[in-house]
Amino acid sequence: MHFFQADVQPPQIEGIFWQPDLATTPPSGNWNLLGVSTFVPQWSTVQSKAWFDHDMGFEKWDKTLNLKQLNQQPWSQQIILGLAGEYDEKLARSNVLQLAENSKQIIEKTKSIPLKGYYFPVEADPTWLGVGVLAQALATLPQPVWVSIYSAEQSPEHLDSWLKSWLPHNTHVFFQDGVGVGTRSPQQAKTILEDLQKEFGKDKVVIVLEAFRPVKAGQFRSAYPWEVIEQLKAYEGQKVYIFDGPHYMNRITVYAVALWYKLKYGSTT
Repeated sequence: MHFFQADVQPPQIEGIFWQPDLATTPPSGNWNLLGVSTFVPQWSTVQSKAWFDHDMGFEKWDKTLNLKQLNQQPWSQQIILGLAGEYDEKLARSNVLQLAENSKQIIEKTKSIPLKGYYFPVEADPTWLGVGVLAQALATLPQPVWVSIYSAEQSPEHLDSWLKSWLPHNTHVFFQDGVGVGTRSPQQAKTILEDLQKEFGKDKVVIVLEAFRPVKAGQFRSAYPWEVIEQLKAYEGQKVYIFDGPHYMNRITVYAVALWYKLKYGSTT
């Protein structure tokens, strides 16, 4: 039995992010139980070292992945490939044009792999006064490409105007909900999302559900299933990408959230 209301559109959990590191390579999970079919490795290269065994023209990390094998997982039938990035945000922003050059090389080397798209992993927020250089970098990359934005303000004013002032045409946007870092509630995040979608369109701006919560000393823990559920309830009718599966959405959490989803909506697809 479930209590599905015909006028309520469930959230569509389309994708899972992953920040590649040695501890979670190769990524393993059951996120397909949530309806996930798109996987977003945040970076192909960090510190000019590649996370994939595909020949990208870079030195490789000690552990690497095969993109074609990754593509065969039920939760990564489609891949939005993160390009060249850095762990440190300041470093990434100061090197954004070089990262774009490295990203063009990655795109050229992965043309033979059927990808859903590319994600340029230099994140933007309104405090970045030099954000125009990000627009310059994006303009050199094949479109469409994805970028991500965030705001440290609970209810940022004129975020849509700020984004419109620099975002290249055809660039798609991941909006980080800010719930995981404690900036705002899921309801506040949805209000901001809908304002952005009024300006840019629903298909162009997609919400990223932060599946973590702050603990002491700048560390984070995995969100509890009921915390993820509160976010999903707020994002009814929206496409949702979860950040990030391998670090914060283990199998037990996925089972719990999938059960809630099935009871509430009847299906994950």
